[in-house]
Amino acid sequence: MKKQGIENQALMVALIPVLIFSLLLEGYFIYTRIGEMDRALFDRAKLIVRQLASSSEYSVFSGNLSLLQQQVDVALSQPDVNAVIVLDESGGFLAGSGNSKDYNAILKQAEAVEDQLILTVRQPIIATQIELDDALGVEKTMSKPLGSVILVMSKGRLRYEKSQMLILNILLTILVAGVAVWAAQRVSRRITQPIMGMRTAVNQIGAGNLGTRISETHVQELHELAQGINEMAQQLDIQRGTLQQRINEATQEMREQKEEAERANFDKTRFLAAASHDLRQPMHAMGLFIGELRNRIDTPEQKKIVEKVEESVDAMSGLLDSLLDISKLDAGVIVPQVQEFSIAALLNRLEQDFSPIAVKRGITLRVHPIDALVESDPILLERILVNFISNAIRYVPLQGTVMVVCRKCGENIRIEVRDNGPGIPVVEQQNIFKEFVQLTNKARDRSKGLGLGLAIVDRLSKLLGHPLTLKSAPNRGSIFAVQVPRVPNVHELLAAECGVRPEANTVSDEYAGLRVLVVDDDELVRNGTAGLLTSWGCQISMAGSLAEGRQLSVGAHFDLVVSDYRLPDGDGLELADSIKQQDERKPAFILISGDTSPEILQKVIAQGLHLLHKPVRPAKLRSMVSFVLKSKTS
Repeated sequence: MKKQGIENQALMVALIPVLIFSLLLEGYFIYTRIGEMDRALFDRAKLIVRQLASSSEYSVFSGNLSLLQQQVDVALSQPDVNAVIVLDESGGFLAGSGNSKDYNAILKQAEAVEDQLILTVRQPIIATQIELDDALGVEKTMSKPLGSVILVMSKGRLRYEKSQMLILNILLTILVAGVAVWAAQRVSRRITQPIMGMRTAVNQIGAGNLGTRISETHVQELHELAQGINEMAQQLDIQRGTLQQRINEATQEMREQKEEAERANFDKTRFLAAASHDLRQPMHAMGLFIGELRNRIDTPEQKKIVEKVEESVDAMSGLLDSLLDISKLDAGVIVPQVQEFSIAALLNRLEQDFSPIAVKRGITLRVHPIDALVESDPILLERILVNFISNAIRYVPLQGTVMVVCRKCGENIRIEVRDNGPGIPVVEQQNIFKEFVQLTNKARDRSKGLGLGLAIVDRLSKLLGHPLTLKSAPNRGSIFAVQVPRVPNVHELLAAECGVRPEANTVSDEYAGLRVLVVDDDELVRNGTAGLLTSWGCQISMAGSLAEGRQLSVGAHFDLVVSDYRLPDGDGLELADSIKQQDERKPAFILISGDTSPEILQKVIAQGLHLLHKPVRPAKLRSMVSFVLKSKTS
């Protein structure tokens, strides 16, 4: 059988647009025919109503209603006429298909029915009069309306004829379309079936079934393509055996090397993490010996040597700490202790720690915290910020500026450390988070760090789930930032925590004579809190339980109650309710708890009280005491 080319097949498919054009032309003729039928009905209605209006002129003028009704009946006998009504010039009923009571209903029905169902035509009845002008002898034609004729025709028969014509044309269209589709399928299958077979065969070859072959087709070009695919599959089948053997050998070698590297890395990490204590002990002893040696030497030369040794020990200790921290992070030994705490308190503490260092280097350090609670591990987050700030101070030039700022970013707090240092090129901004990478310390000067701080920061941020960002450019400074989840509904407690912390040994008479009740079941905590408050000038009463607290509050008027949240026989909220009921002066309350669950904080806030989490620094307690006392008096 002679194989036909694609061009011959495409020529047959080209007949389909001709079929589509014929269908569109048939649709146009149907549309035109329907319009002609509508116009024919309207013209016939106009003709009937004009004839009736003309013939009824005399009957209306003379008042011959019987003749007028006969004329109406003649019009009613016409096909498709539903109703005929003749009205006088004032709209009164004269004759029609009903009586004078029915014509209003007929008119309303004609107005309510859609134009698709009926056709309403109105024609005035005009009386033509000729008057003579005696003076001039000129005749004048006068037209005077005598009434009107309303004709209501049904479109039912017209709609039926339209539907019959439409059905017939649809059937013919379906028949023609079916024949065209059948012919198109017959033609297209001769091309599409071989192509579909090739696609299936190519998919099978791609899946690895290289023994797949394409059968012979009747299209010459497709037949040549199928032969080429078959030859390609045969060559691939021959090459696969050799290639698969090479792949297996290379994979096995790589697997062995990977397993060996993983074992070595795991053994190293486990060794460093497990040997942390043993490695720190000799370094700690060496430091003690150096301190003792410093006290036993007198000459400046010997002191200078000891200082150099001490610097070396400090450098070794810092390197050891960083390596051990990285090993612990890689080994998964460090588990974050996430809790809620004040970000302002953390930043204020860092400002106090780094301000002397910045002043010594001639650098301006500015810290701008905000009143907010964050949810993170305070120790690990502090480690991240310490690295950022120390790096900024270390690399910023003299008379430079380092700024630590906080701002709200959606549901997070964004903490930024900005400096006007040398900046970091974009191509190096990913490398600086790798171990021992220092762009401006090619000589490995230990005073500029060891190149492990940002590597630790990168691991800590991933462990905590806090995103890190870096924005920098050469000679334009750098901005290191970390985002920390923010705790919603921050309580006024933050204002007290973020205030200026007094010196630990400051003594004043601010609380002199202040009557304070301390309630805690732990004797050491109770005595420690009482001793601290006594040093501030307060008069202290102590209780070890809820019952003792209630007993001491009877008849006593305390200015402040500092209580543990969890007591052996209740909690601090019960104590607050009891004392407030007994004492009309209603003392201020401060609750202290080691439980950081949000449920407890919500309960305390709902009662209008204030909560501190253990451990509580003396300065933080002092700030809270000042805050609650001022709130009470205001």
